[in-house]
Formats: sequence, structure tokens, C-alpha cells
Amino acid sequence: MNERIKATRKASGLTQSEFAERIGASRDKMASYETGRVVPSDTVLKMISREFSVSFAWLKTGEGPMDDPVVDDAVETKILNSYQNMPDRLRMLVDALVEMDPEWWKTLDAAFAEIERRKGGGC
Repeated sequence: MNERIKATRKASGLTQSEFAERIGASRDKMASYETGRVVPSDTVLKMISREFSVSFAWLKTGEGPMDDPVVDDAVETKILNSYQNMPDRLRMLVDALVEMDPEWWKTLDAAFAEIERRKGGGC
């Protein structure tokens, strides 16, 4: 995966700093992705995919063609733009939710419902 991220950056003609800025990351984080020291979350891969019009599947697995423009979805774009501006702790939360098994979502939803119930219906 790290080599595909690096290939995407090089194809765009950007430095690590410039590339990182476009996806809302630091140059150090970008270097960590490219060397394989850190595996980017699916959210980061989706941002790279969208920003640089490369296939998410190719970035993640190496399967299929590199160039595969993603259809622009307004809600997903809004979420990704918000993600780029979040503090690191909130990004960690979003990453955890995205990678969470749907069964855990049900558990989390039940926990929030219980909090609402205890607070009298308003959170």
C-alpha cells in the first residue's frame, strides 16, 4: 500500500508536504504512510482516492487500475472535508467508527439510547 501511495503522490508531481496538505495530514504522517511505518485508515485512503482520482480498491489492495475516478457524492464529500479539519482525537474516533463491525454499531447505538433515556429524552 505504501508504494501505491507514493506512486500517487509522484504522479501528482507533489512533495510530501504538498500532498499531505491536500489530504489534511502532516508531512511526517505522509512519510510514515510512504515508508509503511503507519497503515492509513480507510478514511485517509478514501480522501486520497477522491482528491487524486485514483481507485480506492487499487490503493488498498493493488487490484484493478490505478486511475478510476470516484463518483462525487455530496454527503461523502462533506464528511471528508469535515474529517480533514478535525482534531486528531476526533479523527481517531471517526476512524474507529468506520472500521467498526456493524454489530458494534448496534451496541453503541443502544448505549446512546440508554443515555438519552436516562437524561429524559434529550442528549
